Amino acid sequence: MENPFELILERLDSIEKAIQNLNRIEHKAPVNELLDVVQLALYLKVTKSAIYKLTSTSEIPHYKNGKKLYFKKSDIDEWIFSKRIKTHDEIEKEAMEYLRKNPRRF
Repeated sequence: MENPFELILERLDSIEKAIQNLNRIEHKAPVNELLDVVQLALYLKVTKSAIYKLTSTSEIPHYKNGKKLYFKKSDIDEWIFSKRIKTHDEIEKEAMEYLRKNPRRF
């Protein structure tokens, strides 16, 4: 009869190897996941027609191959985060900095 501790150690070793393999696979996954219109609509929580409107007015970064539209997730994330609204404090600091650098002359 085999030692139960040896069995446990063997299984732990195989689990560790499996986890290491999974980690290697995850690192090789594409950073820029390709999305279609349906996937993007789900990702942005909007309708497909809203996506089509954004593409027809060139407001959203996209790629077109024939009649198919594609989107890079990283492009979409960058586009979303470029729309940030500044706080009142940030606007006030920018105004004060501008006035400091450009004093008004009378």
